[in-house]
Amino acid sequence: MANDQLIVSTKRLGIDLRDLKTLLRKNYPHLSQQVTSVELKQKASALAEVWLADISQRPEMAACVSAKYLADLNVHFQRILICAERATVRRRYEEEIKSVLHEYTANLVVPLMQGVGRARPIVAGADSNSPLAPVLGRAGADAEGFQASAFVGHSFAPKDAAIVRCVTDVLEAIGIHVVTGEKPKADRISNKVKTAIEGQHLFVGIFTRRDKLAGKNEWNTSTWVIDEKAYASRNKKLILLKEAGVESIGGIQGDHEYIEFSRERFGEAIVALLQVFRLTVDGLS
Repeated sequence: MANDQLIVSTKRLGIDLRDLKTLLRKNYPHLSQQVTSVELKQKASALAEVWLADISQRPEMAACVSAKYLADLNVHFQRILICAERATVRRRYEEEIKSVLHEYTANLVVPLMQGVGRARPIVAGADSNSPLAPVLGRAGADAEGFQASAFVGHSFAPKDAAIVRCVTDVLEAIGIHVVTGEKPKADRISNKVKTAIEGQHLFVGIFTRRDKLAGKNEWNTSTWVIDEKAYASRNKKLILLKEAGVESIGGIQGDHEYIEFSRERFGEAIVALLQVFRLTVDGLS
């Protein structure tokens, strides 16, 4: 059930975001100005981490607030974190903060207040420690015909096609039904992709190199896959593969582990991927 401390923390986060927006406007009057203040960037990063690493992980959230709304907030806070890590103009901060604060009270604070004292239902047979739920039986299906499935988030660059195909082929070979998204056409995750992510049991993210960072032996990666990962992180098991040299996949302290790979020795990553699952001679279990 929700408690007063969580409600106060949630309200405080909304107030701090409004304060950050005010400070950004004061220090950078034009939307096209790049935010260079270390103090403001650290403040933005800290607020994003408060949500991603603390508040969003509370079980009371899942009991009181719409899962879809929480997943959307994860995406926007992840983008704020990325803004703070890179050279970013004020417009980008403004857009994401505005998206978070839109109906923040109605969709987040009020449901938590209504949930004070409400007991969280217990799901029979649930096992919070299980890597896959429900437990997968032979060939990825249980006695009632349950079929394991995964949404695979990936780049659509032609140079990455072989990597993507190898991962999806391996997943399907061990009995996991694979669903992939569509090439993004706007600065948001489409409702179609959100529905596809929500409908699967796993999220597999493939973070390949995109553009080389100036003066560094590092590359950025697809922001779309980062967004999809943030959306899925609310209630999905995540399996992440990161190409060596990729600067960041939107991680924060305490975030999920990942499998690092190189194109020259990709077989090692496939072995590591298979080790995530329990495999027997009868199939996936």
